[in-house]
Amino acid sequence: MKVLPIGVQDFVQLRQDDLLYVDKTARLLELIQNGRRYFLSRPRRFGKSLTLSTLEAMFKGKADLFKGLRAEAWVKEQKPSPVLRFDISGLGSYSTAQELNLSIMRRLRDIAEDSELHLADERTCDELLRKTIRLLYQKQGLIVILIDEYDKPILDNITNLEKANEMREVLRSFYTMIKSCDDYLRFVFITGISKFSKAGVFSAMNNLVDISMLKRYGDIVGYTQNELEENFSDWIDRAAIRMNISTDVLFKRLKDYYDGFSFDGFTRLYNPFSIMLSLSKARLDNYWYTSGSPSFIANYMKEHKIQNP
Repeated sequence: MKVLPIGVQDFVQLRQDDLLYVDKTARLLELIQNGRRYFLSRPRRFGKSLTLSTLEAMFKGKADLFKGLRAEAWVKEQKPSPVLRFDISGLGSYSTAQELNLSIMRRLRDIAEDSELHLADERTCDELLRKTIRLLYQKQGLIVILIDEYDKPILDNITNLEKANEMREVLRSFYTMIKSCDDYLRFVFITGISKFSKAGVFSAMNNLVDISMLKRYGDIVGYTQNELEENFSDWIDRAAIRMNISTDVLFKRLKDYYDGFSFDGFTRLYNPFSIMLSLSKARLDNYWYTSGSPSFIANYMKEHKIQNP
């Protein structure tokens, strides 16, 4: 019985440690083969970071990690690409737009150092991004850009309109530069909790395909009923014994508790975080709600005194 990857968002670690992995690589192959620029909105603790980590390993050609997975042949055959991956939520502490700009610049300089690129004294993150992309393209070819939690600086300040707008301007400049470097890019995938369009950070990135509510990719993150039954049968048997109920009863209770997500209006999904914790502890509880619910919505409602009709 494989160990559940609770809290593990790194595909390399997951595969090297032989943890349980629900194979989503067929869906990721569809993305790669049918387009080049994507955006996906999903709640926290729903598998976005693991998805980006998997894409990174695919584009870097780490074929040994894909043995037995549906993308194995593609990873072996394709030419590896340089990958720029940004986790905006992991940039460190920043309380002002200037500090956000400096945090992004530090991440870019770390990437440049790892790739042995020689940068000058660019003063803004968008200038540094353009220089990094151009030099990396000259050295290694078309580039893949993966961005996680793109909207976190805005959501963290959603009740402070002035500060949120300042953060938005930094991010909009950064993402606009990505669009201007399109000729150097092989693939772009951006994830977040919300979507700020039109006058927001994506006003210039009109080449992104929003797959958040498309039926074709409704199961790209999260677990379907079939995936639950095929991948977690040993854990379900174990939990049923510990809870002193039948597996049929446990399946019904799991469905009642956790099968409540649908982003395309057709596909029903289990939250991965809730399922793994529930099976590990052999107890039903509101795991996702207590750790992944979007508190910024509640805070915004309180700040603006919004009440239910």
